[in-house]
Amino acid sequence: MNKSLNNSSAWEESTVEDPEPEVEPTVDEEEQESAADSDEQPESGDNDDDEDEEPSDDEEPTAAKRPKPKLVTPLQKKKPGIIYISSIPKHMNVTILRELLEPYGDVGRIYLQPERKDGAVKKRTAKGKRAMIRYTEGWVEFKRKRVAKAVVEHLNTRPISTKKKSVFCDILWSMKYLARFKWIHLSERLSYERAVFKQKLRTEIAQARKEATFFQDNLDRSEVARKKAKREQKANKVA
Repeated sequence: MNKSLNNSSAWEESTVEDPEPEVEPTVDEEEQESAADSDEQPESGDNDDDEDEEPSDDEEPTAAKRPKPKLVTPLQKKKPGIIYISSIPKHMNVTILRELLEPYGDVGRIYLQPERKDGAVKKRTAKGKRAMIRYTEGWVEFKRKRVAKAVVEHLNTRPISTKKKSVFCDILWSMKYLARFKWIHLSERLSYERAVFKQKLRTEIAQARKEATFFQDNLDRSEVARKKAKREQKANKVA
């Protein structure tokens, strides 16, 4: 009897299906569920209030609201002015001329054209002493153009010096303002004059050499003719 009961209980246990094992949810499934829950929750009213708030003063202004920087222009360069002195009196030189004109304004460069005799400047006397160089014309540069114009208007056709003991007492200024004239123009002119003078000097030297050669040839011919005539004269005497 007991054996039959045991067999029936064993048969019932075998016929009952085993329940499926519970599977724990993975990490990915938990994240998807949490994301779905957050999407379903309605947005709170605090976010709307934050969006309507105005930006604080600490925030930087946009590019359209930024003020444009002011351009600082450099100071205009002072343009120099040049005056031309057509007559330079005796005993005048660069140092004296600068001393006479500096009270009227800042003087820059000065050039005086020396007097040339026979194409050269006389620097020594016949006794070997240093000769006084005389000048024919000059150019004076002032740092500012308007100062140069004012000097010409004030000094032109007026005495160089009012002192009776001065050597320039009875001599008048003869000057003119050169408009649109630059110092480089004077340099180019002087360079051209030097080139012309050198070319003229070369031509004169070549002409002198040619004349000397011609004279020497004639002298040699005359010497040959004289010797020939002397030999003929001796031959005639012997005959």
